[in-house]
Amino acid sequence: MAVDERGNKVSVEDTNRTVEISGVAARQGLLRRPFLMVLIGGLVLAVVAWAGAAMFGESTDNDGATQVEETAPAKDSVPADQGTVGNAPSTGEQMQPVPVDKDPTPQTGSGG
Repeated sequence: MAVDERGNKVSVEDTNRTVEISGVAARQGLLRRPFLMVLIGGLVLAVVAWAGAAMFGESTDNDGATQVEETAPAKDSVPADQGTVGNAPSTGEQMQPVPVDKDPTPQTGSGG
């Protein structure tokens, strides 16, 4: 008598026996619930959960209830002794010319 992997005694006839099993019987699970249906069901449940979370988030969102008042600054908000920053000259003044480089040769970074 021989011993199997669990330590049980088995006859030599049992160890040399060949068993033929069909492909359907050899599978780990049966095809009662097709794999595609399980995937589609999971996808539908995920969409339902996402929609529920979005609706709950919108119902608790208070951004629409918050009133925002935008007021334009007054035109006289700059004191008279303080100049404004900008490119346009004040009324009655001429524009200053932009300084230009006097050397027409381009500078290189090679140093040579």
